[in-house]
Amino acid sequence: MAARHKLCVCGHFAFGENKLNGQTIKTKIITDALTQKLGEGQITKIDTCGGIKSLFRLPIALTNALRHSDNLVILPAYKGVRIITFILSFLRIFLRHTKVHYVVIGGWLPKYVRTKFLLKGCLKASVDVIYCETSTMMRQLAESGFANTVFLPNCKELKPVVLDESTPSYVEPLRLCTFSRVMREKGIEEAVRAVESVNAKLGREVFTLDIYGPVWPTEQEWFNQLQSQFPSSVQYRGTVPFDASIDVLKDYFLLLFPTLFFTEGVPGTVIDAYAAGLPVLSSKWESFSDVIDDGLTGIGYEFGSFDALCAALMDIALNPDRVNRMRLDCIAKYQQFRPIHVVGALLGQLK
Repeated sequence: MAARHKLCVCGHFAFGENKLNGQTIKTKIITDALTQKLGEGQITKIDTCGGIKSLFRLPIALTNALRHSDNLVILPAYKGVRIITFILSFLRIFLRHTKVHYVVIGGWLPKYVRTKFLLKGCLKASVDVIYCETSTMMRQLAESGFANTVFLPNCKELKPVVLDESTPSYVEPLRLCTFSRVMREKGIEEAVRAVESVNAKLGREVFTLDIYGPVWPTEQEWFNQLQSQFPSSVQYRGTVPFDASIDVLKDYFLLLFPTLFFTEGVPGTVIDAYAAGLPVLSSKWESFSDVIDDGLTGIGYEFGSFDALCAALMDIALNPDRVNRMRLDCIAKYQQFRPIHVVGALLGQLK
């Protein structure tokens, strides 16, 4: 008879691959923090990476998890959640011993379940606790009839800079960067155009912009065209290894986060910025106030408004000390997003 484990984690581990997407990163971070607390021998893993091959393996893997683990933690993205919860809702008719925990990646779930009635039923039948990145998500899920929610923000284990390291020289041009997937919905084009516009209005190169991150496969043609139109103040710098983000970000003046995803949860790039002592200029997505303290750790502007982004950059160009004063608050804010602190909410719910 197989030995029982404290828990099984089912998520997009992408074993053997160098995946940098938010789902893979969060799956590994949560699992590493749980392993640190519970021990390697208490945890088993199911890797959902692999497309259709993974799909065929899932029913057997989830059956084994329910038979041999006290707790099952799932971290699916919006496509996988329908499949995994459908399988689990059937399996749990027969296997009820295991407690199922759903750690949501991002802020999309509340809106998604409003129109997916089968998914809503499967979630209620298959999941005991739902962990939300923001209080906004918790409130919205409660309005849809989910009372079993717990606050568990996104997290990363990073080594924060000390103040002396986090204070580069603030002579013009002031160095800005984006640090996310390179795609239209992340507002990359808006960032480029805004920097170009403000520099033109002021008649000098006040800002430069460096773009970091993997280009989304379906967006390569769009980005190639955009890149061909870059002014001299804008450069694409490629990807950065997972463990090198702080070394890169600490030398910048400001992180731009002009996301057009209204349902962002707690973006990992903002956590990176905080640990680097780097304030954030961001659109006010749905959960903005759960992540950024406006005027303390960053500056917000009206969601989806290019004019508001340009106005915010213009104000910063005229008052750069406003940004510099935020650095200590950013470093302090990072402590709220350390994995060892965050997973306490999940550990407290384990069977």
